[in-house]
Amino acid sequence: MKTIGQQLTRKLLLTVGLILGAGGATVYLCARATLQGQFDAALRAKAQAIATLTEEKSGRVEIEFSDEHMRGFEARGNDFFELWDGEGGSLERSRSLRDAHLPPRHGSLEEPVFWNLTLPEGRAGRAVGIRFRPQESEDAPAKVSSTEATLVVATVRRELDRTLTAIQLVLLGTGLLLAAVTAFVVPRVLRRELRPLRALAGDAARIDAGSLSARFGTEGLPGELAPITARLNELLARLEDSFERERRFSSDVAHEFRTPVAELRGMAELAIKLPDARAATADHETLEIALHLESILTRLLAMARAEQGGWAAHQARVALAPMLQDLHDRFRARAADRDLEFRVSAPEGAQAETDPMLLRSILINLLDNAIYYTPRGGTVDVEAEVNHGRLTLRVVNTVDNLDHQDLPRLFERFWRKDPARSADGHAGLGLSLARAFASALGCELTATLVGPARLALTLTQLKTNQV
Repeated sequence: MKTIGQQLTRKLLLTVGLILGAGGATVYLCARATLQGQFDAALRAKAQAIATLTEEKSGRVEIEFSDEHMRGFEARGNDFFELWDGEGGSLERSRSLRDAHLPPRHGSLEEPVFWNLTLPEGRAGRAVGIRFRPQESEDAPAKVSSTEATLVVATVRRELDRTLTAIQLVLLGTGLLLAAVTAFVVPRVLRRELRPLRALAGDAARIDAGSLSARFGTEGLPGELAPITARLNELLARLEDSFERERRFSSDVAHEFRTPVAELRGMAELAIKLPDARAATADHETLEIALHLESILTRLLAMARAEQGGWAAHQARVALAPMLQDLHDRFRARAADRDLEFRVSAPEGAQAETDPMLLRSILINLLDNAIYYTPRGGTVDVEAEVNHGRLTLRVVNTVDNLDHQDLPRLFERFWRKDPARSADGHAGLGLSLARAFASALGCELTATLVGPARLALTLTQLKTNQV
């Protein structure tokens, strides 16, 4: 598996190599264009000088040329020229050509043609070709010459090629040296700069389920790693909290099942040892214990399904007043047994766009919890309203032993303010299940204290649905 350092090293070296190559090629091309431009300018000046020495006398083109003035064109010189008349006949050529000829290519005097060619004795050269009208001789009558001539001047480009070769070697050597230095320096710099990342990886490797309380250090970290470390610390905090909840949940489940299972075991052992002493109510007690266990398991399965997204909300228009009235009728007898004042209220004709089954399940769990835990003689109020298509529902009941520190734990599974009430038939799952259903419904279920002795559980629809 390739490391980040290896990948960065390879990519940086490749990038630097490409930059050096592109830079070297650009420098070479610019230098070649400049040197060749200067070379062509000198060659063009020679051609213009020879053209200036060319005259027309009595219909014939002649050149007044002297090797003393332009020694490069002598027999063993490095310069060459050849002159043709308008019909392509060779009129004059330098001694340096000997028996060879130059190709009669040409452009105008203002825009000459340049090209590379092979000169006598196989030497590399460069030539310029122009077509022009020779000057009239001084003793001829003044008139515009009608005769055209073609002149090609060439010279050996050995010095130019040597200079370009030297530039190539310098650029290549410099590039290889820079590449070697880069290959030496980059891995070491990256290794040093990636040291915090390796330290972070080492710290992460040492964290397991038993050390979730550990946190990554944030002092002296690079700017790129600081937010990652902060997020990792937040993740560890959530994992620690989640593991703690799961440990507490496992303990609570074991505790919740231990008593009824022990009761069932005791009743079964008694029935086996003393079948004649079996109480008449044993079957009813067994059924009651089984129903209690079944209720716990059903709620746990429903919660797991809701938390895993197994509940798909089916939106429909729900009339709130009839639903609340039906629930009032269902819980009225239980409220009366505890001397509770139980009231429901909803605007006449108010409707909400929501899942009726999930909303009803939430209300049943909230009311079951409120009526069970409200002290005798207290009140339970249910209020519902719809503003701009958004449903808000509140269940407010009297409490006598809750404070603000207890509110975050109300929705924890199996949590009870009074542990002594753990065997009273209530498993402590109602509010947890209600919040799971609320999440599946796209709602938020929160708990607040209204004054010192009233608890308000508020269901708020997060998404506005116009009805």
